[in-house]
Amino acid sequence: MKSTILILAAFSLIMVSCNNENKEKHDANQAKITAKDTGTEPKINSNDCYAHFKNRDTATLKINIEGNNLIGDLDYKLFEKDSNKGKIAGQIKGDTIIAEYTFISEGVKSVREVAFLKKADGNLYEGFGEVMEKNGKMVFKNHSALKFDDSMVFTKTDCK
Repeated sequence: MKSTILILAAFSLIMVSCNNENKEKHDANQAKITAKDTGTEPKINSNDCYAHFKNRDTATLKINIEGNNLIGDLDYKLFEKDSNKGKIAGQIKGDTIIAEYTFISEGVKSVREVAFLKKADGNLYEGFGEVMEKNGKMVFKNHSALKFDDSMVFTKTDCK
């Protein structure tokens, strides 16, 4: 009688263990399917560099992407205007980057919001729109009203 109880107990433990393993595999596979269906699968980490050259204006952008977050360096050298050199930190939402740009111009530290749209050609198009001051920063009034034209196009380059 004792051996029968031990055999039944061992068999029960084996069955529970197998069911838990199968359930874990199923849950992991279901999470992958859901992530792909909803577009929430994490992006691959990367380091990308871009440059803008038009007439006598230049600008460079170097970004480090981790998932949907990014940090980087953004420098503007626009002809007959003060140059700006600083850091950006923000997020990628679909094909759009929205970030805070903290920069120094004429020795003064400022913060303003920047936006870039990655188009099918692989270039980043800077967005422009109406701005307002909020908590000491210049931010866009309405992200959906931003214009991404060809006035400031950043072309992908090799990082140096």
